[in-house]
Amino acid sequence: MRRFRTFFKYFTKNKKAFLKYSGLSFIAGILELFGVALTYPFIIKLLAKEPQAGFFNSPLIIGLSIITLFLVKNALMIFYNYLQAKFTKNIEAELNLSFMKYFLSSSYQESSKISLAQKENILGFLIPNVINNYILRLLNLNVNFFIFGLITLFLIIKFPVATVITMIFAFVIIGLQNLIFKPKLLKIANSQSHASAMYNQRANEAILNIKSVKVSNNEKFFYENYKTAIFNFFKISRQALFFNTIPPYVTEPFIIILLFVLLSVITIENFSEPEKLVASFAVIVSAIFRLSPTIARIQVNLNGINSVLSMVDEFLALCKKFDIQNVKPLKTPDYYQLQDKIELKNVSFGYTKDKQALKNINLTIKKGEFIGIAGLSGAGKTTLADIIAGLFEPDCGEFLVDGKAQNKPLKIGYIPQEFCIINGSIKENVSFGAPEADYNSIVDALKKAQLYDFIIENYKEGIDANPFVDSTGFSQGQKQRLAIARALYSNPDILILDEATSSLDLKTEDEICSVLNSLKGEKTIIAIAHRLSTIKSADRIVFMKNAEIRDIAAFDELISKNKDFKELVELSEITK
Repeated sequence: MRRFRTFFKYFTKNKKAFLKYSGLSFIAGILELFGVALTYPFIIKLLAKEPQAGFFNSPLIIGLSIITLFLVKNALMIFYNYLQAKFTKNIEAELNLSFMKYFLSSSYQESSKISLAQKENILGFLIPNVINNYILRLLNLNVNFFIFGLITLFLIIKFPVATVITMIFAFVIIGLQNLIFKPKLLKIANSQSHASAMYNQRANEAILNIKSVKVSNNEKFFYENYKTAIFNFFKISRQALFFNTIPPYVTEPFIIILLFVLLSVITIENFSEPEKLVASFAVIVSAIFRLSPTIARIQVNLNGINSVLSMVDEFLALCKKFDIQNVKPLKTPDYYQLQDKIELKNVSFGYTKDKQALKNINLTIKKGEFIGIAGLSGAGKTTLADIIAGLFEPDCGEFLVDGKAQNKPLKIGYIPQEFCIINGSIKENVSFGAPEADYNSIVDALKKAQLYDFIIENYKEGIDANPFVDSTGFSQGQKQRLAIARALYSNPDILILDEATSSLDLKTEDEICSVLNSLKGEKTIIAIAHRLSTIKSADRIVFMKNAEIRDIAAFDELISKNKDFKELVELSEITK
């Protein structure tokens, strides 16, 4: 009950629906009870030596009533199963959306702490298991408990001694099964959740790094890693599946024993009255016919619930950790338009308390400037750009826009090293999630990225073409231009390039640099680069070392005044 209350504390609006379906379960139990209870008068009337007059004393009417009850009950159960399927799938979708909303609305700093494999495990494994093996099984338990309880109550009233003896025996059997299987199922559930996360991780390692895997000829290594993980997961899943199939086969022989116990006691009690004895036998057989599968389903559902209790606990812990009730709504922000400059004053930031990624950063960037950020790996270049982009909050210091701390975000276009192409047209790839794609803005962005002429010449559908089906369709340089077009589509104040030319050949890099130079003065450009030729024409270069800004100047001036930068240029083989 603790888990049940906690679950619906987070998803309160679904609690009423759950209780409504519980009410339908009770009605189904009542109909099952009447179907069993009417068997007794039906047999008594049928065997009576002197039939009683009256419409309701007719065996035919009673028999038709029993048939009608079962038809109504079955129709109700079909309707109930439809509602149950609708409810569980709706709530599964709601949970998925709640967690996806958290992943998207939480800060980049928080979201990046959760690995891709963990996110996939939550959305694709944990939530479906919680719904299908906890919530759905609780609903099934409701139905079967009501049927079991009401029919048992009738039997206790009708045959008290025989039923009490039988029920004691039945509860002992069910209790022993739970005692034996519950610890094993809990252990399997713990292992299954871990194994699922591991095989997702191994799949991502192989698929996301396919180029490195192919170049290093390590296909077999990654295949074996994935094979080990997937077989371990399926081995554990096989155990869970096997243990959940056992209860009916264990329960069935005990049901037969219970039937003989009941019939024996009732025979002794009604030996002198043949009509009552036959009627009692008919009621018992009818009741056992309904109770046998009901008890088996109760046991199967209990085992299923026991098998996912650790997953439910993990899920509820995540709901608490992510404060899933209060996830920020997703909405289009009201941007602040840059007028003059952005400033970082005494800004420091660390991914952990022990190590700072930025130390006492002071930097002013004027609107329309082309700023390059250079330095060795680990110098803090990307972290500095992420602070400017608003992905991270400084641990200390000030980030000012036009001399003030702004509540509204800046409109920023981001161009990563690895460009993500979505499965859609060129138009959809440029607009990238914009609610209404503007044709003129898309064309303008493609022209500025020097890609529009290529598209018109090579694709008769123009920007509606989808060259990405079954292949990338574009060269690396063309994809990078598409990335620039996507970044320009929203007409941002600032463009941030994160190693955007590092994987390009020299000719293509020169073409991309030409695009950037054409945007100088129109956009504020911040380019992180290991290949310094990309930022050679920048207005100023910020040279970083050991998480600090060591110098700021134009390319040629920086070579002459900073020894470390000069060495970096020489290593890059860039001449004046």
